Amino acid sequence: MIDWTVVDSFRGTAGNDIPLREGQSDCKSPECNPPVDGFGRRHILEHGVVPDHEDIQETVGTEGLCVPAPDNRVICTNTDFSLVVVYVTHNDPRSGDGRPFGIITAYYFLPCFQAADCTGPEQPHKVDTALTYTGADSAENGSPASLSAKLTNNFGTPINGRAVRFALGTGATQQTCTGTTTASGTATCTIASVEQPQGTSNTVPVAVTFGGDDDYNPSSTSAEVGLTSPTKLDYTGVTHLANGTPAQLAAKLTDFHGDPVPGRSVRFDLGTGDDEQTCTGTTSDTGTASCTVASVDQPLTDSATVPLHASFAGDAGYLASDTSAQLKLQYATGRAYGISAHVGLIGVPLLEIDPQPDTGTVRTADATATDTPCSAEYTSLLLSVQKLCPKVTTTLAPGKVTATSTVAQARIGLPGVPLIEVSGLTANSSSECGKTTGSTTLTLKIAGAPVTVSGDPNKEIPLVGGGRLIVNEQLPSTGTDAGLKVNGIRLVLPDGGGEVVLASTDSAMHNCGD
Repeated sequence: MIDWTVVDSFRGTAGNDIPLREGQSDCKSPECNPPVDGFGRRHILEHGVVPDHEDIQETVGTEGLCVPAPDNRVICTNTDFSLVVVYVTHNDPRSGDGRPFGIITAYYFLPCFQAADCTGPEQPHKVDTALTYTGADSAENGSPASLSAKLTNNFGTPINGRAVRFALGTGATQQTCTGTTTASGTATCTIASVEQPQGTSNTVPVAVTFGGDDDYNPSSTSAEVGLTSPTKLDYTGVTHLANGTPAQLAAKLTDFHGDPVPGRSVRFDLGTGDDEQTCTGTTSDTGTASCTVASVDQPLTDSATVPLHASFAGDAGYLASDTSAQLKLQYATGRAYGISAHVGLIGVPLLEIDPQPDTGTVRTADATATDTPCSAEYTSLLLSVQKLCPKVTTTLAPGKVTATSTVAQARIGLPGVPLIEVSGLTANSSSECGKTTGSTTLTLKIAGAPVTVSGDPNKEIPLVGGGRLIVNEQLPSTGTDAGLKVNGIRLVLPDGGGEVVLASTDSAMHNCGD
């Protein structure tokens, strides 16, 4: 430790202040890095005795005995006293008293009688220097890195105005910059964007060099700084889900250059809250991690999507990253009802029956079955029906929806059309991804005469008076991946008089995927 206490004071030829401080001892042992030369009274006593006050004063205060040396040093030689005094004129801010650094050393030397054996008093020479790395202890690829180091002389005093070179990395990927020391001896420069191979050690070397000049000897140092790389995670797994079936989730992890990052764990979270399902995968040589949710079990939302979040937690070498996606959830819709009628004559309503019994529109991503009660009968002067039963069921793996409607008996006697009698009517519509089927079975009489029904879809029977009867009417659904509407029979009255529908069913699948 330096003791800046002034133990004596002297005056130079210009009246300048030259203090003798307690100073510090030499430190060359391993615990001093870099090594430090001593100065002041402690240093002098380590190598001899402190010369008399009068001898030092006459040596530093006599014209012609002193010559300048590097680093603001002055070497004074008094051959009459065989005395050498070396002092520094500039202030070291570490002293805190504003006075010059002062006397480095003072010693008597013996006169030489044989020139060949005489080294003579100390002569001006280059000053040794030391560098200490003081910059950031970590760097991130793709981001700036601030590097700095402190340059000092052999007393630990900062050296101002010297160029210091920094080299980050080695070989073909080495990046360099140069900074100039300030009054504190610190040189700083910035690597605008770190571009270093990550490697396995997660560190990168920094080499710092001062090349020396006319006054100072060169010096160098090195350090290892931690190296991290940002990552990017892109979801690459399935985009469509179906409850009750497996879902393979996948994501690709790359570094800041877009190169794959292998051997890292990626977590996948499907859904949220109590419905969250998770699995974990490890990235391959291509950077892809995948895992399978064995059986998807997610609620159907208004948007029919399920949130997916994939995350890499990061490690010593790679920074964390994550990604999100909205996956489409397969779902089914369906409806079944027994009868509906809207009939008028010359603008006067004759028959208005809203769909009944009616399951209403079913929308689900699960296995379900409606429990709509059957209607025993509906009777009026123009229309009578008995035992109407609608039902919609859905199943999973594979997803399928089936809508069924049955009418045991029906008798339609409307003005302008012959009497229509139906028994044992069953209409069925079934849909799964990539496939729809529909069918109608019934026994039919028109004006008391039996009519053979083939089972072909959309069988149209013209009626006396201009009406028409459509049997097993099948209409493809719009806005679905697979869907079909089946009306067991639909009576269309002439001149816009309205219609009567018996046993209507509708089924559709959505978000089936590619």
